[in-house]
Amino acid sequence: MTAPAHSESFVDDDRVLIQAAQAGDLDAFDQIITRHQSTMTAMLHRFASNRADLEDMVQETFVRAWRALPKWRPDKPFLHWLKRIAANIGLEFCRKHQRSPFSRLVQPTDESHPLDRIATEVDATSASSDLASAQFILSHLPPDDRALLTLLHLEQMPLHEIAAHFGWSKVNAKVKAFRARQRLKTILTRHGYTLS
Repeated sequence: MTAPAHSESFVDDDRVLIQAAQAGDLDAFDQIITRHQSTMTAMLHRFASNRADLEDMVQETFVRAWRALPKWRPDKPFLHWLKRIAANIGLEFCRKHQRSPFSRLVQPTDESHPLDRIATEVDATSASSDLASAQFILSHLPPDDRALLTLLHLEQMPLHEIAAHFGWSKVNAKVKAFRARQRLKTILTRHGYTLS
């Protein structure tokens, strides 16, 4: 299966802009930001729903990308490289904002699990509410587990990409995902969620 022509053009446009930015062209980097800001915002929203935290994380993604731009290799997809930076920022955020002793779980309002619907929800209000519930539930997990499950289930990132992002083997990523799901299941069961 071949990629659509507009996709290839988009990658080529990225490459031209990145090379100009590597040469010090700030306007080219502004265009890169404009082009990828919504993707980074959507990805990082899975880690923090607070607008101020989200904006800080998106900004930090592009600041780090600018600083690391000389290290980017043209043979690697830029968006994948940028998402890796964002995933690391999301993980750092999770580690920094561990569960507070004052947090409490929201009681389920129906029989379905919020993580089941969140990635495919059409109704924006319901999706936003479900996302907030999912983030709150995930906040009770250790940071590495939270980041892993967020990328795997909410961002729907393939496990092999997650493994590459964090420098794990694919087998190690599978084991970590299994254990993270078991910890999540324990938390949900303890707080009244029934899982099938």
